[in-house]
Amino acid sequence: MAIEVTSIADQPQNLSLRRLARSLHSFFQDEPLSNRRLLWRSLCGIFAIALIAGGDAFLRSYKYYSRLIDARLESGYLTSRPGLYAAPRVIQAGQRLSRADLIRALRRAGYVESQRSNVWNGSFRETDLGMEIRPSRANQSGPSVVRINSDAHNKISELMADGIAVDSFALEPEVLSNDPLSKAGKRATVQYSEIPPILVHAILSIEDHRFFQHSGLDLFGIARALMRNAGDERVGQGGSTITQQLVKNTYLSPARTFQRKYAEAMLSIALEQRLSKEDIFALYCNEVYLGQRGAVAVRGVEEAARTYFGKELKDLSLAETATVAGMIQGPNRYSPTQHAEAAQARRNLVLEAMARDGWIGAEQAAAISLEPVVVTTSSNSDNSLAPYFVDYVNRNSDSQFDASPASQRIYTTIDLDLQQLAEAALKRQLDRLDTLYKNRDAKPQAALVALDPKTGNVRAMVGGRDYAGSQLNRATDARRQPGSTFKPFVYAAALEDGMSPVQTFADAPRAFIYDRDRVYRPANYGGGYSMSDVTMRTGLVKSLNVVTVDIALQTGLARIAHLAEKFGLPRPERYPSLALGTKEVTPLELAAAYAAFVNGGHRVEPKVISSVGEPPGVHLDNHDNADSEVISPTTAYMITNMLTAVVDRGTARAARETVKGTAIAGKTGTSRDGWFVGYTPNLVCVVWIGFDDNQQLGLTGASAALPAWTDFVKAAVDLKPELGGRNFECPEGIKFVEIDADNGSLSTLSCPHRELIAVTERLAPNVECFLHGNLPDSIGAGNGEVADREVTSESVLAQHYRSPNRASQENSSSPMAATRVDVDARGKRTLVNDLR
Repeated sequence: MAIEVTSIADQPQNLSLRRLARSLHSFFQDEPLSNRRLLWRSLCGIFAIALIAGGDAFLRSYKYYSRLIDARLESGYLTSRPGLYAAPRVIQAGQRLSRADLIRALRRAGYVESQRSNVWNGSFRETDLGMEIRPSRANQSGPSVVRINSDAHNKISELMADGIAVDSFALEPEVLSNDPLSKAGKRATVQYSEIPPILVHAILSIEDHRFFQHSGLDLFGIARALMRNAGDERVGQGGSTITQQLVKNTYLSPARTFQRKYAEAMLSIALEQRLSKEDIFALYCNEVYLGQRGAVAVRGVEEAARTYFGKELKDLSLAETATVAGMIQGPNRYSPTQHAEAAQARRNLVLEAMARDGWIGAEQAAAISLEPVVVTTSSNSDNSLAPYFVDYVNRNSDSQFDASPASQRIYTTIDLDLQQLAEAALKRQLDRLDTLYKNRDAKPQAALVALDPKTGNVRAMVGGRDYAGSQLNRATDARRQPGSTFKPFVYAAALEDGMSPVQTFADAPRAFIYDRDRVYRPANYGGGYSMSDVTMRTGLVKSLNVVTVDIALQTGLARIAHLAEKFGLPRPERYPSLALGTKEVTPLELAAAYAAFVNGGHRVEPKVISSVGEPPGVHLDNHDNADSEVISPTTAYMITNMLTAVVDRGTARAARETVKGTAIAGKTGTSRDGWFVGYTPNLVCVVWIGFDDNQQLGLTGASAALPAWTDFVKAAVDLKPELGGRNFECPEGIKFVEIDADNGSLSTLSCPHRELIAVTERLAPNVECFLHGNLPDSIGAGNGEVADREVTSESVLAQHYRSPNRASQENSSSPMAATRVDVDARGKRTLVNDLR
């Protein structure tokens, strides 16, 4: 079929234009000269007015966009973007921190070395004694110079802000993610001098080879792009300059509209007037999106070097450098991990452009073009930054704060130092367990949550062994039976109900009747029994199941279920087995519940967002717990005192051997999984180990979870001593008495197993032990000889049942008064009696 082709001149629209031109020409020829001059003057006037109006509009528009640039620079270019931010990293006097770790922390927080600029969050330089930090000029309220001096043991000996000694200094918060749909990696800021020249040349050649000549807009580049779109694509760049791309990535939405392109152009012009070319290029290299590997969004050339090639930026080869530069135009289309052939073709185009511009020889470009694209293995590029935590924050930010990371700055509670320690501790333990379960089809999973017991601020969260392999957050979404870690809530209910921690119960096989005719026969773990009466305290310390069920039934199952709900745990069904932790919980729920024991009986809500819009202060303890008391402060302390014994000589004694010099309380738990929940005066941590398919782990909590807990807590306290503490805060109403651990009576010097316990006056024992004998009541005056006295069973029983007040009065004149604890005004406790 023939297709009729018409010339351009014959097309209707062109005929109309020709007629209009002929009409105007006839008009100017036919009109008198005076009229024609008047018309020309009118047209020139209209043009001048339009030019003036357009110039004024342009000037006002430039001022508007300039103010946007100035506001960004004043508030910190790197930290004023919408997204998720970690809690500020706090440097403290007395902290143990090596110079290399400090430099790494500064670079990750957006500080650069030896360059004063308002682009970065600040600068730093090494000194003979330590480090000098100069925060950005955007930080108007902070000090201008901070000096950190360290001793020979990497301990910060002096912290000076503008010449004044201070206790701490907070760095700028590190970004977790600027995109709610992706996870950020661990990034370090690079300045222009740290970018290899070969990478600078590669980016300039393929993206904007006139970058150092234009003023933000490249009219030649725009014309070249228009011509390229109409013809064949070979070597060239897009129409947008590097400055425009930076503005688009950091200021504007990706919408393709004329208004956005106009804003992009105006912002680019304004930015070029305020920053040096080197700063703009360095910002571009830090912010440019370079694809995704696994769950991690790669931003910046430094992160791309580590993620794709497992190298430092300075160590990239020419082929690898060209690959990174080539990805900028299409990070996913030219991904070396997903589309190797396309990445190679794009890399070769970059090499061709570099040869065209004279940066490399044509022969060199041709030789390298034959090489395949080779990337590092994914196991060496796991660079995600708290991905499970980021997911949890994204999920809760909309519902709790009506905020989205895509539109606002959201400052979180995560401590990236603790997060790194938590991930490392879990990895070490999982590596040990992998050898144990190497013959199983599945590998064990793990979760860890650490939070501040006073505020509920979540400091670390790990939801699994590998986020790329599984995005299920086992710290917040996987409910599992907590086993014996639930027992402290049973004992707390019993104490609140008036049961004494020295009340005794039979540790022997028993059958319990409930619901009139139903029978429950619990068994101790391992099937062992002492076949004797033990104290309630011993029941918790040794995690005796039969004793715990007995206490639960005497306290009331409904009372325990109600109290568990007040602690923030799911309400269990009223069966005797609830006492042994059969109701499923999440690690986060359990951590928040245990926080009440160290927080004076006050419940805290887990908190992951500290502020929206404005950065938080250094101290994030703004959580209000005024009306959240679930148990009395004395009950909370008595539970803590019992759980301290669990660590000292119970199922968790391995923790005491590892974490020294710090008060620790905690409880192991064994169900089909392994648990340990423990706390210091300033940190609560839960570790869970188990299988996703709920198969039996076959290890106790002490063997499975406790090693990871001790690794993490020891490292955390070593790094930040304020997370520890030598003592738990003791409330009013608590007294310390020494008892015979075997029977709960007040101890005598003859008791073989004596124990100092915390108890209230009402619940304290009021009789002395009569099972182990006693020293004579009187000692001869002068020579210290023991006076003769007939000791009968009647006299022992009489002493055993006398009132505490009478015993105190009688023993006040006797050298053999009962052992007691004196507490001075500073809270120092001393074990004394009249002999010592």
